[in-house]
Amino acid sequence: MKHFLALLNIVCSVLLFSTASVAFADLPQQRKALDELQAAKKAADPLPLLESAKTRISKANKGNKGGEKEDVTDKIEEAIQELQAGNRSKMESKINAAIANLHQGKDKSKRPK
Repeated sequence: MKHFLALLNIVCSVLLFSTASVAFADLPQQRKALDELQAAKKAADPLPLLESAKTRISKANKGNKGGEKEDVTDKIEEAIQELQAGNRSKMESKINAAIANLHQGKDKSKRPK
């Protein structure tokens, strides 16, 4: 019985830490996406930065952003559409909304459930 409990404790610990490492694995990607979104607002050609940020967020772990991933990628897509329509100020507004949604999702993911 002692061996079973010790083994169970080890298995639970491994599962807990492996789950936590998966959840936090995307944080560098989120930071890079945020940096790209900020840079896109000032870039002469923001399209590559917007597309890269959208890809990073799309591939990121959903649970890490409190479920806001789709909202963020939608806002980035809207920013791309505004850029292609020649509305740079609206593009910046959409980028700001994407950044706010990403921050909001990161804040949600830190809250205890």
